[in-house]
Amino acid sequence: MILPILYIVSTLDAFCFVLVITAVNPYVYSLGGTQFYLGVLSSVSSFINLIWNPIVGSLSDTLGRKTVLLQCLLICLVGNIMTAATSSLHLFFISRIVTTFGVQIATLLKALVDDNIQTEEAKMAAINRMQALGGACFIFASLVSGYMSELENGFKYIFYLISAVFFVNLVLMSIIPNTHPKVTKTKDKPKQGFNVLEVVKKATANLTKVDWPKYWDLFTIKLLTDFVFMVFHFNLTEMLLRRFGITGKAYGYVFASISVTSILVTLTMSKLKQYFYSDDKSGLKRLLHGCILFVVAFLGLGLSASFATFYIFLIPTSISRVLLESTFIEVILARAAPQEKGTIMGTFDTTLALSGLTAPLFSGLVSDTWGAETCMLLCTVPLAFATTLAYSQRKRKLQ
Repeated sequence: MILPILYIVSTLDAFCFVLVITAVNPYVYSLGGTQFYLGVLSSVSSFINLIWNPIVGSLSDTLGRKTVLLQCLLICLVGNIMTAATSSLHLFFISRIVTTFGVQIATLLKALVDDNIQTEEAKMAAINRMQALGGACFIFASLVSGYMSELENGFKYIFYLISAVFFVNLVLMSIIPNTHPKVTKTKDKPKQGFNVLEVVKKATANLTKVDWPKYWDLFTIKLLTDFVFMVFHFNLTEMLLRRFGITGKAYGYVFASISVTSILVTLTMSKLKQYFYSDDKSGLKRLLHGCILFVVAFLGLGLSASFATFYIFLIPTSISRVLLESTFIEVILARAAPQEKGTIMGTFDTTLALSGLTAPLFSGLVSDTWGAETCMLLCTVPLAFATTLAYSQRKRKLQ
């Protein structure tokens, strides 16, 4: 009974996630907010996540996954009710910060799957099933958000719907048994609490152990492309709503189609690799092509005079993102020794955190001053550097 409930809760959580990311920006604009306001909100949330996520992980180890998950669901329920009820930018900001302390739901659900399934293959199958359901939810939730936003006070209804879904998830999670294994107390080992400084020290120590001459090129390319994609995601709504006047159902269809493109590319990636990149053992050829495609896409997005042209260039953006992400994981794991894979993957994950801290502020300042299209065009600068680096590294490998 546990696994079916976890699948339902995971799917509903993904549904809420998509409703939030498609509704927050238009809701803020309707309240009179700016891109810089959204940038500050996003950067503050990223900073909180950077510190709070390991704390939640530690609490789930000591208090139990179900207990912490129920608390996260309750926090999200309260935060989204606050969002729906407010018409003030100040209270909106507070409500979203409150919600930030409960967004670790997906990670906790995966940990619960790990606790309740014995074999590694079955665990991966369950997690992959969750991700597949989440991908399907992205399409459906984008359309729901688009249709509901056309109603009077539609954005408030969206957040009330999100609150209702979190309430359902609270009920579902409360009926499953607490299967977290009990920790045996011993006299030799005193109970250890969570120490933020200790976590930071360990993370810093791990960073110093990384063989940077071996990974610096991958880390740099990933940092630059993650930053650029974060800028793209942050400015997409601004361009759709304010430059091209895409609202309501049409707005939802755009996000749904982006998701469909990403899913199709993901499903065909193995075939693409087999036919076009069979000789690309280092992965640098794929990284080079992904960066070039990104440059072309961002030039097109920034210079598009019509929505039709803009929409066409959204397609290579999705393709390059999937190509880069799948290649990074493969290449990083191929380069890393077995005993350092955890540290290396954790180190490379910090690029998303760094991008989450910097990209929104950059986007807010540039977009409010010179326009979102300027943000897109400026992204070609770090992309050009990433392309040059991928090309030079591949050329060196071939020599």
